[in-house]
Amino acid sequence: MRRLVLLALVLSGLVLAVAVTAATGATDPDGRAALDRTVRYLQESQLPGGGFGASGEPSQISSAWTALALAAAGINPQDQARPGGIDAHSYLVSHYRQGIEETECAPIACTTTLDRELMVVNAAGTNPHDFGGVDLVAELLDRARPDGSFPHVPGGASGVNDTVFAVFALAPVQEAEAQAPIQRAADWIEAAQLSSGGWSWHATSSQDEVDMTGAAIQALVAAGRGAGAAVEKGLAYLRGAQNPDGGFPDFPGVSEANVASTAWAVQAIWAVGDNPEEWRSGSGEATEEPLDFLESLQQPDGHIRWKPSRDLNGVWMTAYVAPAFAGQAWPIPAAPRAIKTPPAQPRSGQGGESANRNGVLAGGGGRGAPLFSRPRPQSRGETPGGARAIGDGARPANHSASRRGENAIQPAGTLAREPGAVGAVPAVAGEGGGRESSSRGGFGSGGTASEERGETVTGTLVGGGGKPFFGAPGLRGAGPDQGDGAEVALGIGAAALLLGLLGAWIERRRPWVLRGAPA
Repeated sequence: MRRLVLLALVLSGLVLAVAVTAATGATDPDGRAALDRTVRYLQESQLPGGGFGASGEPSQISSAWTALALAAAGINPQDQARPGGIDAHSYLVSHYRQGIEETECAPIACTTTLDRELMVVNAAGTNPHDFGGVDLVAELLDRARPDGSFPHVPGGASGVNDTVFAVFALAPVQEAEAQAPIQRAADWIEAAQLSSGGWSWHATSSQDEVDMTGAAIQALVAAGRGAGAAVEKGLAYLRGAQNPDGGFPDFPGVSEANVASTAWAVQAIWAVGDNPEEWRSGSGEATEEPLDFLESLQQPDGHIRWKPSRDLNGVWMTAYVAPAFAGQAWPIPAAPRAIKTPPAQPRSGQGGESANRNGVLAGGGGRGAPLFSRPRPQSRGETPGGARAIGDGARPANHSASRRGENAIQPAGTLAREPGAVGAVPAVAGEGGGRESSSRGGFGSGGTASEERGETVTGTLVGGGGKPFFGAPGLRGAGPDQGDGAEVALGIGAAALLLGLLGAWIERRRPWVLRGAPA
């Protein structure tokens, strides 16, 4: 009988262990921190007009990619705005025509322009038939060819890139007319695969490339063909293209990897349900898997270098990497809208969020951004992220006396006490140069990202001079009580049920046990 009771306790402990593991996420703290820094950098690159570009001149193209990157971290483009500024979605709607003028297809829209804007609409959950008066779905469908491909411009040659992104744009649109071309497009993409297992950017080219291969794999998965032979050949191609440092170059055999190609490869790995951390090159280097390679190129201010030897287009390259950090493949699903309700008081041992007319003091998603809790499933990051600089008028309380553990020690570079009011941290200019990848859509502006942003600490109140206030309320705890109470409750309930069933079994067998039968 003692053995039965012991067995019940062991089994119930296993159930609880599984529940706690599921609730806490069991993710890499370095990955969580990298995602938080990425999100913060992108949010701080937003201008009051709603666009993104640290140089002061936003681009429609890079702004769309940045909005999609933040949506991959759970921040809806309609909610992403600087205090008193315009949200990212509104900026993209009002500057749609400007975006057309930025491309080589002007005065008409490139097919990839329609694809990209429709992807933003899907991530925002807005009307795909009314993007500032433009029916993106209808315009895109008008370009579909009978063989399933999409040209870059009406009447032009079929493009692998345009067709792949058309699948990304149409797959989330749950309308019969929008779904009809997807399987024909997938047939055409499979037929365009080269003998190497890779894909080229254009159907007439024999030069396979990593970016396009990663994108094509994701398009086939989005079309429901993740278990097909074409995807398997594409994954084998990526395996062969990986460099010893864990990263991926533009083309197999190129000695230096870059973050854009690596991000597209990582998203393909996520798309098929694999773990990028298991894609080790076997070199023994510290960065022999792709996520470590991406993290190694993150700078103190949060932006991601293009290559170890070169820093180009910081906002755009960082936007490419964010979905890979967040465990997201294309297409990005609709991000939930921010809840406009006063936050609850934190429980004992938790950080908290407090609000006033200027927004969230701590636990927010970055300058001008709403709260966000966790990135999507498979994410390497789970920390509600971003420091928040707030306007004048806030009067935070001093929480220093209630700090616990490591938080009780004042870190270097912090202000010793909180003042009566907190001013917003001034914006810091600077963005890398230009590099275009699978988007084939344009270039960013010059300059090098300033490292002054690195003084902002994720999840704390930021005040004068950009230094965090010691004792400011921190982020919500990352334990089981961080929004996952239901999972823990299910684990406890399962354990209780198990114990109850064992108890009932023991009661039914009790005469047999008392007779001295072997246990």
